[in-house]
Amino acid sequence: MTASPTQIRDLFLNPRTTYSPAEAAEAVGMAVEEVWGANAVGELEPDENGDVPWGELVSFAMDFWDQAEVEAALGDDLADALPELLQLADLNVRIPRVEIAALERIAVRDGRSVDAVLAREPRDPPPAGAWWLGCAGRGRDVTSASRGSTRSDGAARAWR
Repeated sequence: MTASPTQIRDLFLNPRTTYSPAEAAEAVGMAVEEVWGANAVGELEPDENGDVPWGELVSFAMDFWDQAEVEAALGDDLADALPELLQLADLNVRIPRVEIAALERIAVRDGRSVDAVLAREPRDPPPAGAWWLGCAGRGRDVTSASRGSTRSDGAARAWR
């Protein structure tokens, strides 16, 4: 789901206390049936009147919107809309290449950038000896690699 910069700005800079399901759908750029579906599975929780509180709607939208796009849409009003600790910041780090490969694979799988993966879902990186990373992309089936000999601790030996 993508939203226009106007929708993003309106949601963050002109918040209402609550939104009806139709207003919520319009605010985040989706069909009202999708809002009802999100409500049915517990992804979006309305108040006792069936309306969606502003904070709940923003949290729901941020599960779908790329934060970099949200911040770009907010422009000079970013500081008024998002607390500084929730804003994106650049970070230059040195990490093992295996962790970079894992992040890239997650990003490709999810159709997102590595930045979006890290910004939205900080994860523990795989251990440096993750045998399955060595198998991917080399024409080897991960399931057959796991049938290889094992060490005494039961972990599969890495394919070389």
